[in-house]
Amino acid sequence: MDLNVAGLASGFDWKSMVDKLADIERGPQTRLRADQTSQNSKNSLLSTLAGQLATLETKAEALSKTELFDSRSVTSSETHTAATASAGTATGDYRFEFYQMASASKVHGGSDTGSDVTAGNSLSTAGFSTPVTAGTITVQGKQVTVSLSDTLTATLAAIQTAVGGTFTAGVANDVVTFNTGNSATPLVLGASTDTSNFLTAMHVTNNGTQLASSTHKLGGISLSDKVVEARFRDGVATAGSFKVNNITLSYTSTDTIADLLSRINTSEAGVMATYDPINDRFVLSNKTDGDYGIALEDVAPGTFLTKARILTTLGSNPGTLSRGKNLIYRINEGAVTINQGRTITDAGTGITGLTIKPTKAAGGAAQSAVDTASDIITTAESHKFKTGETIKVFTPATIPGGLSSSTTYFARVTGSNTFSLHTTETDATAGTNLVNLTSAGSGDVYYLGGSPVAATVTIAADLNKIRSAISEFVDQYNRVQSAIATQTKVTTNAAGKVTAGPLSNERLVHEIGANLRSKVNADVSGMTGTLLRLESIGYQGNGYDNTLTLSNGGALDIALRDSIGQVKALFTTTTTGFGNFIDDYLETVVGQSQDAGSLVDRRNNLTKTANDIDAQIEALERRVQDNRQRMISSFVSMERAQARISQQMQFLNQRFNSKSTG
Repeated sequence: MDLNVAGLASGFDWKSMVDKLADIERGPQTRLRADQTSQNSKNSLLSTLAGQLATLETKAEALSKTELFDSRSVTSSETHTAATASAGTATGDYRFEFYQMASASKVHGGSDTGSDVTAGNSLSTAGFSTPVTAGTITVQGKQVTVSLSDTLTATLAAIQTAVGGTFTAGVANDVVTFNTGNSATPLVLGASTDTSNFLTAMHVTNNGTQLASSTHKLGGISLSDKVVEARFRDGVATAGSFKVNNITLSYTSTDTIADLLSRINTSEAGVMATYDPINDRFVLSNKTDGDYGIALEDVAPGTFLTKARILTTLGSNPGTLSRGKNLIYRINEGAVTINQGRTITDAGTGITGLTIKPTKAAGGAAQSAVDTASDIITTAESHKFKTGETIKVFTPATIPGGLSSSTTYFARVTGSNTFSLHTTETDATAGTNLVNLTSAGSGDVYYLGGSPVAATVTIAADLNKIRSAISEFVDQYNRVQSAIATQTKVTTNAAGKVTAGPLSNERLVHEIGANLRSKVNADVSGMTGTLLRLESIGYQGNGYDNTLTLSNGGALDIALRDSIGQVKALFTTTTTGFGNFIDDYLETVVGQSQDAGSLVDRRNNLTKTANDIDAQIEALERRVQDNRQRMISSFVSMERAQARISQQMQFLNQRFNSKSTG
């Protein structure tokens, strides 16, 4: 018999009574839970407020930075000229005139780097710069099968046989020639159904005549060839390494030409390497624009640069350095300046923080030669000058004899890259009284026309950024004050019922709201000008609550435009500046990242109180469980006693009944 079942022996449901008594005993726990819920709710609201105050602190800190008030807006009058300016860049208008854009230096390797094709070898091993693929081609309407096992000579003979008549196909001096043999019969090469690239690999196309030859040599370098097996005209390259701009690059017997070019291009050497199959040469281009050199050196036992005819120091067929161009410009009609690269920094202009990136230039022409007999100047490229156009001479070296850098001349155009100089526009138009040129000078000489590409860059204080930062602070301040007002508000309805906000009894919250109001509306100590407080730049209380409004936007605009120095001092003065003392105060409330301060301490206390309540509830519940178990044990003992009495009564009844019947 399970005597733990309530009332089994006694018929009394004592378990329900025990449960009800335990619930009654839990009354203090219920009150503690309610108190804990209230504490946690308050803590959550304080957490939200702390986050809002931390945001306000960030906004105040932003206002304390001098960089904000030194920030600059930059505008360019032309889309071809981009400009940026860092904080503190001198404000003003800067007119830039660009005469020549910068370009990259290049090393053009010697031509005919690869060997001629071997016409007697199979097409797959003959050494074509463009590997031939098998398939079919069409010549004069006749289809011919191209097999890679056939030689070039055999393939051309097969074409000639297929076409027949006066048609000829041959190879000489690494060039293939097809000829119909009849001027009235134009050559027709290829069909849309061709499956071999043979004609493409031969570099031949239709031209409307009876004859077509390869536009460039058949042989060359295949990028898929291994470096040590490539058909260099000057012999096989040896595995090893070489240097480009003092960066060492190595290659092994398994690396292909394509591998090596990729290795150069992805290295720190700062160049792009390509292979030009038309001229059968390698080209290295600086990645940086400007008149920079490209340093090249084979490192023994490597011979790639030598065999590829890239080195500029080779005795025959050397590479040649094509000098890059420097950017030539001037500012505000000042001295002409040379800049290496397309980006002009403050190192070149002397204007701290200003960076200029033009994409166009015109009007500058570099001198190539001077004819002192005819007084004619020749430029390296088309000068694009017009007769009568003003010309100034600029050189970082020695000016040609008879010219002066301080004189304005007039041009008479005699050719696309030739002209004479005159001291008057009339003489230039008439071609009379040419300036007598006694020498070519030395070094780089530039002639600068009167129509350069120009742009005006305007640097100004970034008033919108400053205005925005002030507005963001005020908006966040208003959010904080509105939140405090809502959570601490006490109202009484028409029936006289009082309703208190959840933080109405939090003295610290009231103090924070009052302190912020006082500090935000106070004068900034140490100010000597006319701007002493936020009200001086148009922000005032609205008379109904602790929030601020921009009641006079004109005052803010005038202050930013005419008294930016005072505005800067108002917010950034060390310790006493508005941004600093608001930031310092908020740090005493929420720390730098809600890690310290009075509000953080209050939240920690509430958290501790809530945790203590958990401990109290646990202790009370243990007592409830102990009392409940004692009552259960007592009732079980009662059930057992009741059961024994019942058994004894049954026994006695049985005995008496048996005697009476006997």
